[in-house]
Amino acid sequence: MKDRPFRHCLILFNLLLSLLTGCGNLGTGVVIWPPEDSIWEPGDLVSVKDESILRNTYIVYLPDQNLLTKEIEKWRLTLHRKKKDAVLFSTNLGEWRQVYAECRYQGLPMRLEANNTSTQVYRFRLGEMMKVLSRTDDPIQVGNLEGYWYRVVAEGGIEGYVFDYHLQVVEIVNGEKEILNVRNMNDPVLDAVLAGNWRPEFYSHMIANRQIDLTVFKPGYGFFPDAATKTLVLRLPRHSITETWTEVVPIGRSRYDFIDTSFRITYNNEDLISVQYNDGSREYLETFVRLEGDIQKIIEDERTRRRNITAKLIEQGPQFDSNVYGRIVVFDGGRFTWIGKSSLISRGILSSGAGNSGTIELDHFLDPAISISHEGVLGFLFDSGEVVRFLYAFEEGALRLLHVPQSAIRNKKVLFDQYSNSIRLYFSASPPIQSSQDDDIPDQ
Repeated sequence: MKDRPFRHCLILFNLLLSLLTGCGNLGTGVVIWPPEDSIWEPGDLVSVKDESILRNTYIVYLPDQNLLTKEIEKWRLTLHRKKKDAVLFSTNLGEWRQVYAECRYQGLPMRLEANNTSTQVYRFRLGEMMKVLSRTDDPIQVGNLEGYWYRVVAEGGIEGYVFDYHLQVVEIVNGEKEILNVRNMNDPVLDAVLAGNWRPEFYSHMIANRQIDLTVFKPGYGFFPDAATKTLVLRLPRHSITETWTEVVPIGRSRYDFIDTSFRITYNNEDLISVQYNDGSREYLETFVRLEGDIQKIIEDERTRRRNITAKLIEQGPQFDSNVYGRIVVFDGGRFTWIGKSSLISRGILSSGAGNSGTIELDHFLDPAISISHEGVLGFLFDSGEVVRFLYAFEEGALRLLHVPQSAIRNKKVLFDQYSNSIRLYFSASPPIQSSQDDDIPDQ
């Protein structure tokens, strides 16, 4: 009777072991995704002796062995109580026995059923592998993409369906890979995105309004994809980015991710694209257009327009006199002198240190709402750095100016011409004076 406690302990141990490992022959398993360097191949039948609930494994007999066993993770098998069911499942694997797929898009969803509105059950990482079990019979259209739905198993055993446009499907036999879904990469929409140079959308507005800001309207600004080098170049006044992609992945209707870059591009129409990108830690979205005109010619036309205004000032003057606001003289090249402007100084428009000479600026524009009453915007940039701007118009033998406060200007455009305490200046035109620029004449 002394060994009774020992027997009780042994019984309890065997009971616990049976709970952890199960008991008896569980059935026949079909290997789906064998471990690396395994003795099994996909589709092989194995006799499942027991299971380990604790380790989430099956204990299976080795081939042609009655006593030797090996553990294998449960998700790598499908278990069937009847051997005929296992044989049928293995037979149905058929051509998919050695077929796997690699995810080519970060966050690619696995769905419960073979449609793009079905519940998502998993998301794959870029480069993650999955085991293919089957495929829908015919390709289908999802958005502007055409492809198949594949029934797959992710590592760990989650099973569902994945649309193959973002997969590289391969058959692996004896370590050799053959790509099965080599697709026609002809994509007219993508070709249109990559063709030619794209310009900032505000260029088209400048051209339409004939208001070319030469500080930002430059040949070097735009979005320039290069399919040959797989390079994306973005140049804007505040950004300069060059990135190289490894692959272009469609992610929806006329929308593309450029892998290994921060760029995502949406093709809106043949003349308009939206470009999403990162610069540092911030994300930006810019719109670009395709322009038919020659950028350099547009720039030269604007320079000519400005030269013509200066020439007209000289032709109408070049000397303009006011009893209150002094004398302005315009010279070739856009230089000017302005003396006797003490009234502007006393009203706080200019400081006493502004000086008497500088360069005429013609880089501001009129809002269409006030273009009937004024010909444009004259800026007087003094050599001291001070600048004052006026709306101007030529009248018979005279130059009319209206001082523009900074509050009326936005993005180099004068928005309105009704100001409190407005300052209006009238200058009579005079023929050329005999002396040169009056740089040394002090203001009174």
